[in-house]
Amino acid sequence: MKVLLLNTPDLHVGKTTSDWDLDATDIGVFPPVGLMFLAASVRASGKHQVKIVDTILNKMNAQDVAREVEEWKPDVVGITVYTPTLYDTFLVCREVRKVAPQTPIVWGGPHTWEFPEESIIHKEIVDYVIVGEAEESFTKFLDTLEDGGSLDDIAGLFYRKPDKSIFRSQKAGYTQNLDSLPFPAFDLLDYNRYYSAMGTGAAVGTICSSRGCPFKCTYCVVPFKTYRSRSVENIVEEIQLYRSHGVKEFFFFDDLFNANVRRFKAISEGIIAAGITDITWAFRGRVDAINDECLVLAKKAGLRRIFFGVEDATDEGLVKIKKRITIEKVRRSLALCRKHGILTSTNWIIGFPHHEKREDILHLIDTAVDLNSDYAQFNICIAYNDTDIWRQGVEKGLFPADYWKNFALDPTPSLQEPIWDEHMSREELSELLRLCYNKFYFRPGPIIKKLFAMQSFGEFWLHVKGAFTLLGFGGYRRSEHETPTTAQK
Repeated sequence: MKVLLLNTPDLHVGKTTSDWDLDATDIGVFPPVGLMFLAASVRASGKHQVKIVDTILNKMNAQDVAREVEEWKPDVVGITVYTPTLYDTFLVCREVRKVAPQTPIVWGGPHTWEFPEESIIHKEIVDYVIVGEAEESFTKFLDTLEDGGSLDDIAGLFYRKPDKSIFRSQKAGYTQNLDSLPFPAFDLLDYNRYYSAMGTGAAVGTICSSRGCPFKCTYCVVPFKTYRSRSVENIVEEIQLYRSHGVKEFFFFDDLFNANVRRFKAISEGIIAAGITDITWAFRGRVDAINDECLVLAKKAGLRRIFFGVEDATDEGLVKIKKRITIEKVRRSLALCRKHGILTSTNWIIGFPHHEKREDILHLIDTAVDLNSDYAQFNICIAYNDTDIWRQGVEKGLFPADYWKNFALDPTPSLQEPIWDEHMSREELSELLRLCYNKFYFRPGPIIKKLFAMQSFGEFWLHVKGAFTLLGFGGYRRSEHETPTTAQK
């Protein structure tokens, strides 16, 4: 069978702000790792031909996707669905139906994990929904669909039977041994076009070395709390595969790379032992799982940058969001990174329920500036479905209990994502978000430091583009995204 896998365009993506925000591509353009894993598993079966279309990288709309389907004529179309871009998913599926009305459309991805029932009900645009980690289940689904067998034992599958009843799998797809999966099929994409806005400007290989997160932060959605890690040997082998294709800059895209110091140290030792220290890499992690010894090894192994999730600026606030760190731990970890010449980026969230006054957020900005990481990202807190913050908001009457469910049933363009606006309005928080970026980035000292630290013209150009975006000459503008296209129902 010919299988076309694609992500959803983000032309009508939901945002928290009233108008300006960073666009996803302002942070960088990263490959759809989930689709790459899926494509690799399908290809490894030896029974199917698979193609990946990255609509974000190629700036495609629904009509562009339909043309791709019409030209390639796949037997199955699989789509990764995210709730913030659900409206675009609807547009894409309607256009695909026009040119290929008999081709099965399969939904997977984070949205279907939260809303499988609300997904399969849209019979005019989706035929099958697969919930969970789908490398094994989607491949089995394709084999069974081709052979004409029963689909009822496929993990995570939702579909309409001939009698119009809905079959619902009782368990989501799940992979315990991540080493059993083939390496992501990055060769099916134009991998040299992906980059990180905080990188060197060179092509970036994106690696997912673990899945799951055992922590219970009040604002976060993680489908599986069970933390599973690939072996060091398996991770190093994937790096070597990328390296053989000329890619030497890497970003570990895990929800939690450094679950503990021991793992962090082991990966660094594995890279050194393999003799591939001519690479550079970065990861997202915690401030409480690094120490002097592991940073010495990581620096030798090519570590260039760590993205730390800090989120709030007071110990009391960090306790309330169940972050399980302190500001002093943040300060010590940043100092250690500076000592070893490792760049840092800190992530911050404004608009938590306990941010009751403008002064609380001004203190957060001052703290971010005082801690002086090399980079920082700021966001307004989103009240995601089924998080602690969401439940608290429903109890206080800030959000209708069926808000997200109703959106899943009838999405609208450029959703204004629910935020905690009990104390400050969306407009006030949006204005404070811009203030965060301006106060952090437009300081003479750090600007001069970055200029002298740059390693290539590509890196310099990325910083110039970033500055223009923060000055208002780029980024996301709600007014430019709210007009529904001709494919709107």
